[in-house]
Amino acid sequence: MLRNVPYVRSISGIILQIITIKEELTDNKRRCQELIDKVIRRSGTIFSGLRKIGQSPGKEGLNDLRDDLVAYTNLLSDVYAALKHCTSKKVSVRVDRWLNRAHLLDDMLRLERLLDDFRVNFSDNRLVQIEIHMNTLLGRTPGDGSSRYRPILPPKPHFMYGREREKTAIVTMLAGSSPARIAILGAGGIGKTTLALSVLYDPQVIQRYESRYFVACDGVTSAELLLTELANVLRLPRDQLDENMHDLVLAAFRRDSVVICFDNLETAWDNPVSRRAVEDLLVEFMAIPSLAVLVTMRGTQRPAPSAGWSLPFLPPLHSLHFADAASVFRHISGTMDEFAEQMIEEVDCIPLAVTLLGHMVQEENETTASLAKRWARERTSLIENGGNDRLSKLDTSIQCSISSPRMLADTSATDVLALLSILPDGFPNREGMLERLQKYLPAEINLRKAISTLRRVALVHGETLLDTPRLRLLSPVRHFSKTNLRILPGLRTALVDLYIEMLEDGRDYSDPRSHLFIPPELLNIRSVFADAYASGDRREALIKASITYTQWLVYMGSGSEEIIQLAIRSMPDSDELLASCVYWLGKLCMRRNDVQEAHRAFVQAIELHVQAQDDSGEAYDLFELGNLYIWWGKLEEAEGSFKRALELHTARGDFLGEAYDLLDLGKLFMRRGELKEAERATSNALELLREAHNVLGQAHAMRRLGGVYMRQDRLDEAEESLYEAVRLHRQTRSVLGEAHDMRRLGGLYMWRHQLEEAEISFTKAADLHRKSHDLLGEANDMLNMGELYMERGQLSEAESSLNHALQLHRQTQNVLGRANVMQSLGELYMRRNQLVEAESSLTIAMELHRQAGDVMGRAKDMQRMGELLVMTGELDGAERSFSSAVDLHRQACNQAGEAYTLRSLANLYAQRGGSFSALVQAGALKQRSWSAGVLNERDMVIDFQAACQLGDPT
Repeated sequence: MLRNVPYVRSISGIILQIITIKEELTDNKRRCQELIDKVIRRSGTIFSGLRKIGQSPGKEGLNDLRDDLVAYTNLLSDVYAALKHCTSKKVSVRVDRWLNRAHLLDDMLRLERLLDDFRVNFSDNRLVQIEIHMNTLLGRTPGDGSSRYRPILPPKPHFMYGREREKTAIVTMLAGSSPARIAILGAGGIGKTTLALSVLYDPQVIQRYESRYFVACDGVTSAELLLTELANVLRLPRDQLDENMHDLVLAAFRRDSVVICFDNLETAWDNPVSRRAVEDLLVEFMAIPSLAVLVTMRGTQRPAPSAGWSLPFLPPLHSLHFADAASVFRHISGTMDEFAEQMIEEVDCIPLAVTLLGHMVQEENETTASLAKRWARERTSLIENGGNDRLSKLDTSIQCSISSPRMLADTSATDVLALLSILPDGFPNREGMLERLQKYLPAEINLRKAISTLRRVALVHGETLLDTPRLRLLSPVRHFSKTNLRILPGLRTALVDLYIEMLEDGRDYSDPRSHLFIPPELLNIRSVFADAYASGDRREALIKASITYTQWLVYMGSGSEEIIQLAIRSMPDSDELLASCVYWLGKLCMRRNDVQEAHRAFVQAIELHVQAQDDSGEAYDLFELGNLYIWWGKLEEAEGSFKRALELHTARGDFLGEAYDLLDLGKLFMRRGELKEAERATSNALELLREAHNVLGQAHAMRRLGGVYMRQDRLDEAEESLYEAVRLHRQTRSVLGEAHDMRRLGGLYMWRHQLEEAEISFTKAADLHRKSHDLLGEANDMLNMGELYMERGQLSEAESSLNHALQLHRQTQNVLGRANVMQSLGELYMRRNQLVEAESSLTIAMELHRQAGDVMGRAKDMQRMGELLVMTGELDGAERSFSSAVDLHRQACNQAGEAYTLRSLANLYAQRGGSFSALVQAGALKQRSWSAGVLNERDMVIDFQAACQLGDPT
């Protein structure tokens, strides 16, 4: 029945070639299959229309389709050529395809759009006109069932979460005395259509308007097609539409009080050829006094801005809050667990993504756990429900925005989108930052114009993170772009150079100004540098910047070793540079409590510095190795490392290095209880720092000296030293140094039991640590506040502070900090008589202190566990715990801790025995404790009197 239709045979032949070529595909199989499927669907629709007309009296109209079918034949030939390009098995061709995969993808998207346009223009326009003529010959009317029309309204959404505020605002405007004109804007999949339909079904809107219409603009690419779609929705007789369609459509909306929604109007408006005509038509609609207009559009631009949109403008929709996104997922899937929560966060709570994920679980083909695992591999291509349209497949929805005419009109936009996809935290949009990046970019890239385009199509949005305004991509858009878009080498190098420059400007982490722009960029720097190394960048400037980045991680107290490891594997040209990389790897491992890896790194750094005959580098390696040995409680090895470092620094005349060696020797002597030696070493360090005019180092030494004086019970001198440290840190504008000083002052006031002053100091320290973005310092402040509240008996406040400290330590991945908090929580639960919770907390503290290699922390854990076992009456276990604590204190050379535990053990023997021999044993232990300086003579007299009153039973 189609044999007389021109070009049908040649079209059929090309379609057959397209169908059979899929067996020969070697690359891009999934993408090619999608294109083949679209050819089959579009051709089926066209042939169906041709067959229907060929069976009617109007079949002579088929001869008028010659030009259209010639165009379709040529389009199918282009599709076949593109597919054929993906079948070659030649290595050179496959390499060329891989290098130009982004252009190939763009070409396939162009062909898909042309197929869509042909379907709309041919099936919905040309065939409709012939069908109108055919129906006229048959004497049919539009109402006799021979024609299909779209429904006036799609079904009401089953549910909607998180858009109540926007819905209320729209309904309020629509229910007003004069009809409103409202644009619902936002990214693809953000829930614009759902919100619009929910509004149209609202009782107030139903009562206010006699008629409600919904016009789906998918595939509508011109004002003429928009009118055709409107006529379809209005059920207008098609035999009247040839010359009068425009007037008839407008007249239909003037009769009653009407609200109409143009859904996805950007499809028609995006086309630069038809934009003016679409806007003119929209203005005509908005001029009708009885007509309310609701528009949904991808992006942030309103069409026809002077047409009189209702005020205030509705802001573009953003992602749902997590609780609302979780409600969507739970409503669809009927479940919610940690894997579901992870997935919802991964897709940035975008409604379409959450909805599709919910359906995938509801269909019982996937579990939340399997989805989370697949997401790590497949990213956005995972999220679909079997269809290939924008509402069924997340990738398709994103691609619709990327391949929109507004994007294609800006030659830089897609390239800049690919570049921004490297940045997990988005680009810092502070004043001057775009210009700084622009100076490194190729001349043909217009960054500001590209950013403007990306914001207009809602592929990029603005938000504030850590007080920094940023340009961000939603997570699915970022993952899609990172997977499917190619970053031009010139753009990649430009971004790397920008961050190298930023790190050079902000290398001094004692300068508060550096904290304004480096810490917020650490995650971005990691991503950019990792991408640079993966692309083969081996520049010395990149390696040096990687060292500076690692220095910041050490300073901040957390972070991954990935970048410094990549720098090491890039094999720097000089031994000195390689040794520096290894040294900072060791420092980072120490900060992360990975002492074994730190030890290996420092030993390797020493070997490299010796090989390079770099005595200065070797000295700093030995200095860090000494600190590591203190961590392990190996004080003799620590002393050897510090003294060797001191020799090397002294030989080189490095006063600064010599001073810091002496400072940490002082710390070593403090651990041993050798307070005079500690004072001497710290004072000598202070003199060297004064000679070197190093004010920051002097401030550090004064704080250390204050700690020595506190241990010597010279509290007035300690207070004076700490206040001098504060003054010097303020002089150098070292916010972080002052924060540490205030925390030490708080400890001094706790020692004096001046709890009000202690609280003021700890609060000030926490404020300063927050200001300098030092989460580790803030966590320690919260720990001190918890201990202060315990001392006051304010146990609820203590628990709150300790839990806050625990949260911060988890955030910084600080094992030692978590161990100390769990230890204090154990003490708190003991005070509350919550003995089960106390035992659990102390057990966790023991394990964490073991992981951290903190011998003194373990000793205090065992001390507290012994006290707990005394409370529960398990005296044998208590004795074992106290004895272990004594051994650990000895191992750490902590005489004060040993003496305190000996006193507890003595009290235990007195409690257990009640005999003269038991008290003699207790007295002997207390004598050892008194010798260590914990007990005074009055304590000894009381113990002796108790023994004499009891008498000797033998």
